Amino acid sequence: MSEETPPELDLTGEWDAAREARTVKDRVYEVATTLTSPTAVTEIAERADCTKEGARPHLEWFVELGVLEKVADNPALFVRNEAYFAFRRVTELTREFETADAVADAIEEYRERERTLAASFEAASPAAVVLSDTDHDDLDAAYDTLSEWRAVTRRLRELHEAKLRLESDSEPAPASSFP
Repeated sequence: MSEETPPELDLTGEWDAAREARTVKDRVYEVATTLTSPTAVTEIAERADCTKEGARPHLEWFVELGVLEKVADNPALFVRNEAYFAFRRVTELTREFETADAVADAIEEYRERERTLAASFEAASPAAVVLSDTDHDDLDAAYDTLSEWRAVTRRLRELHEAKLRLESDSEPAPASSFP
């Protein structure tokens, strides 16, 4: 019996080649998706490894698409459009679950997890929690629990929206009053 040697893999080289093959538009988009506070073109261009002149038309195009919001003109400041990304997350959920009943099952699972997480705090919602006022001995663990509660709450909102979309898509079209 002969032993076969595994093929040579150069994953680092493949990763580097893929990164270098990205266009300016791709790099600007990658940066754009992370802009949670108003950011100047200069900083975006630096992070995207391009010039301001190279980044600017792509930023304007992403504003037209709704990916970004332009919050100031002089200097131009951009921030990610959270509504766009929320819409995309809900759209992905409708594709993933396909039926309102499947989403309803997921909602029940998330509600149960939300109840469990909420029991860790004496608050009606994650937004009402002040970690320094909690009785938790381990603040890091409390922070992790609170972060998970926030994520579960957000996912529940998205699941409800996906369920509404799927229900509205499955409703029969109203009868036309035209012959």
